[in-house]
Amino acid sequence: MTKMHSTALRNAVAFAVFTLGSGAAFAADESLGTVTGTAGAANNFFGSAPAGNVGQTPSEDLKKIQRFKKGATNAETLITKGQFDLITPTDSYTQALRNMPNTLVVSGGDSMDGDDIYINGFGKNLINFTLDGIPLNDNDSYTFYSNEFIPSRLISGTRYYPGAESAAIPGLSSFGGSVETYSLQPSPYPFVRPLAGVGSFGKYNAGGLINTGLFLRNIAPTSAWVYFNKNQRDGYFQNNPAVQNQFLFKSVSQIGPGQLTLFFSQNNQRFNYYNGATAAQIAQYGRDYNSNTDQPFLANGKPNTAYTGYNYNQYLNWLSYAKYKAQFSSVKFSNQFYYYYGNGFSAGASTFSQTVLAPNGSIIHAAPPSNGVLQRHSVNQTDRWGNILRMRFPLGPVATELGFWFNHNDTTHDSQYYNGNTYVGSSYLEPVVTDTYEPYVALTYQPMDSLKFSAGVKYLYATRDFRDDTALAQGKPGQFNATFRSLLPSLGVNYRILDNWHIYANFTQNSNPPGYNQFYTGTYNASLNPQKANTYDIGTVWDTGVWSGALDLFRVDFQNYILSTTVVLPGSAINQTVLANAGTAINQGISWQNNFVINDIFSAYANFGFLDARLKSAGKPFPYAPHHTEAAGLIVRYRGFRGSIGVNEIGNAYYALGGGFLPLGSRFYTDASLRYTFRNAPLGRSLGFKSVSAGLYLNNLFDRSYIQSYTGSSGNPNRKLNLPTNVYASLEATF
Repeated sequence: MTKMHSTALRNAVAFAVFTLGSGAAFAADESLGTVTGTAGAANNFFGSAPAGNVGQTPSEDLKKIQRFKKGATNAETLITKGQFDLITPTDSYTQALRNMPNTLVVSGGDSMDGDDIYINGFGKNLINFTLDGIPLNDNDSYTFYSNEFIPSRLISGTRYYPGAESAAIPGLSSFGGSVETYSLQPSPYPFVRPLAGVGSFGKYNAGGLINTGLFLRNIAPTSAWVYFNKNQRDGYFQNNPAVQNQFLFKSVSQIGPGQLTLFFSQNNQRFNYYNGATAAQIAQYGRDYNSNTDQPFLANGKPNTAYTGYNYNQYLNWLSYAKYKAQFSSVKFSNQFYYYYGNGFSAGASTFSQTVLAPNGSIIHAAPPSNGVLQRHSVNQTDRWGNILRMRFPLGPVATELGFWFNHNDTTHDSQYYNGNTYVGSSYLEPVVTDTYEPYVALTYQPMDSLKFSAGVKYLYATRDFRDDTALAQGKPGQFNATFRSLLPSLGVNYRILDNWHIYANFTQNSNPPGYNQFYTGTYNASLNPQKANTYDIGTVWDTGVWSGALDLFRVDFQNYILSTTVVLPGSAINQTVLANAGTAINQGISWQNNFVINDIFSAYANFGFLDARLKSAGKPFPYAPHHTEAAGLIVRYRGFRGSIGVNEIGNAYYALGGGFLPLGSRFYTDASLRYTFRNAPLGRSLGFKSVSAGLYLNNLFDRSYIQSYTGSSGNPNRKLNLPTNVYASLEATF
């Protein structure tokens, strides 16, 4: 570790030890106890929000990182707010998924830049992510950026479904499951909470959380919170700095018979690429070596396209919604309108001439200046809006839920080239408009107290219009449209064997249309159909008090996985690559999760996964699909202290590389955290502090780097699967 990073590490440890030590000296003698969360506002809809507000953490969440729903007719885990408290505040909230069986979370250098998530072998474009019920995956390519939407400290919990599971979950791409995350409610009591932290590799955050408490009591009783925060880092990899500014707002008002919720989040981030390094380079120059440089020219005087001034990402996005939910007699109703805006680009440079669509509408060949480069901005601008309507009512002995999800997605992909500050044209300019309609019905019938049946069906209808203005200007095909339809059933059963022991079985079919690249990968395939898969699982859930757990056996049959396929064009001997429904795949395995609440001080967890994920038609494994995973940890609570240590082991897997597969050996990492909350803070009475909380987070304690080197990729000649040991210290004061 370099001197600079060693100094940062020592400073972070000193900061945490000082704050923890000072707190201990002034802490109250009596136990602080636990404040139980309220404001659950459960509406009994499928996947309703867990309880909790910004002022408190439910006591059960402090003992367990996960809870299981015994009466569900499918596999369902609630990842608790207590688990999110164990995550470094600057990391993406998806780090909380790392303890789930058969799940892999990979950061391209730093979780602050977002994570890649793999569940049962499926990548994040095949996993359905939602926030407060709103589907987050892009409707054109199904991509998802985990650092865009909400920080971990504002989450009340995440409902994790490791398969398609139910027709009542809106969204697409749930082959690998659904990750439904919910924001905390406002507290009815006012407070102000400054937030700060510092850690390894120049990372820090500074911000605050303001909760208004209850106001407009006699008109429309309302409470709201406002969050603002800045994350910044120097970067473990040289010349890989990043800055992220976050702003979020949420209010809840009682209006008539129901509640109106307003929400807004904004993320504004810029970060530089890293270019990796070979094992030999790291051995020669040290672990912080990076082949990127801050020099715009190479030693021979040629332009350096790896210059960090050319290579960076910049994103600005926000998500807002208005939701009203109420009950009229026996009918429960909610309507949620949302809007998402994203505007960002990835930047780079080229020393080669480019064929571009010029601003005047002509096609030109743009050349870089002598001994210079053409700078490139790959722009992605998205306007997305939609509505989610739900109704729940009894229909004789059957509980009935009706829902309708509509989503309009308007995205422009624009590869812009610049000569200095002058825009010269776009190598592609692609407006894409996708409309998705998804009505569903979900029924629950309980003929006896110990037996429950569920059945449902949703209908997926989507239309997409695509235009490539650059291709059209060259007289090439460039305007296409397509329509997709799928009818998707779901069936489930739950039987209570004993009071605290249930078994269940579930079948659900899932589908999503092809991505917009259907229109430009090789020859347009007009007959390309949606991908479709059948998910089967059977499992059991138990809770003895001391020991609770869930065991699930699952299988996902992919029937028409979309693959690049070589065909011979009619009337020609020329081979052409097209997208086709040519793939079949199997993802199957076992998931075993356990909680142990030993007493009021000690609790533990142990999760295991075994996975067989392979693309049958190609005879290849799924990338990043480990043969097995293990996660075990201990949580200790004593008075104001809460500490944890967890060990994760990930079995052998493969990494996709240029059509081939590179083996990734098994690896493990160990993380720890320590948090102390006290009420009698130094100068607390005179300054009005209600409480102070100091946290210390240690990641990869044993410094396992797992550098996987390979050749054949100029963009990143190695994969660094773990950061070296790093520490982060945080401080929060509430007054």
